[in-house]
Amino acid sequence: MTKHGTILLVDDDEEDVLRIRKGLNEVSVLSPVHTVHSYTDAVKYLSGEGVYANRAAFPLPFLVILDLNLPGEGGFALLRWLYERPGLRKHFTVVLLGAPGPEQEIQLAYELGAQSYLVKPPQYRQLVEALQRLKDYWIDLNRLPGDLP
Repeated sequence: MTKHGTILLVDDDEEDVLRIRKGLNEVSVLSPVHTVHSYTDAVKYLSGEGVYANRAAFPLPFLVILDLNLPGEGGFALLRWLYERPGLRKHFTVVLLGAPGPEQEIQLAYELGAQSYLVKPPQYRQLVEALQRLKDYWIDLNRLPGDLP
């Protein structure tokens, strides 16, 4: 049984998606993980539009893992879109995975509502360690409204 619900992974790099999914499995994350590969699909998923209209099949996530380096509109565009929708945004946590960015980029990410900015590790073992910490805090330790004691 999952503690919180669904995780939405937003990443366009299929190799990274496979590594992240494998790593989440390795650290025993039991939550279902839905993956989208673009800003447009993330907006549709979070809005419940098109193929994502069935909330039983595509529930709102409790956690969004967002790669900032998306093609086209990009990860910052998704953060801006979410920032403009506080009613939607309050339902989940956004954890960013990105390259080591300049201070201004990190500052902007937090100003737009990201709760965490993690550097995507290049080595798989380091990624698993980062995912373990993500699980320890955001899934195991963090409490959400409606969590049972």
